[in-house]
Amino acid sequence: MRFLIAFVAILGYASASALLAPLVYGANPGDVQAAAIDATVAARDTVRAIGEGQARAAEAAIQHNTEAVRQVAETNRNLHENAYWGSVAASQNLVAAAQSQAAAIDGAAAATRAAYAGAAYPYAGLAYPYAANLAYGAAIPYAGLGVYGAYGLHGLRAW
Repeated sequence: MRFLIAFVAILGYASASALLAPLVYGANPGDVQAAAIDATVAARDTVRAIGEGQARAAEAAIQHNTEAVRQVAETNRNLHENAYWGSVAASQNLVAAAQSQAAAIDGAAAATRAAYAGAAYPYAGLAYPYAANLAYGAAIPYAGLGVYGAYGLHGLRAW
């Protein structure tokens, strides 16, 4: 136990002397100068680290903004390209629709012409009522047949 008390006393004296020595003896000028140099170096290192951090942050912001501008430009290019090709496709569809409509109108006109042609000559195939008798060589009693009727060729016409 005596040993423990002696050990604690020695520790207490050493601690007290380390804390009280500058107050009793005063500051050592070399130690003060070294502490000032250390503080200056630490302050410069801190300022440099802050400056480097700000430079890295500014560079990251510039890269982020550059990438954002590139993405916006690419999106705009895609939108304009899609709009252009969409309008080209719409124009082609419009032309195809107009051509289909023109073809339908032409077909309707042709059908109308055919219908009128058929209506104008409703008995074109039956102009001569005795045409069936030609196959058997029978004489045709129709007097206004012209040259063909005189020879028994009643169903033939020269047009």
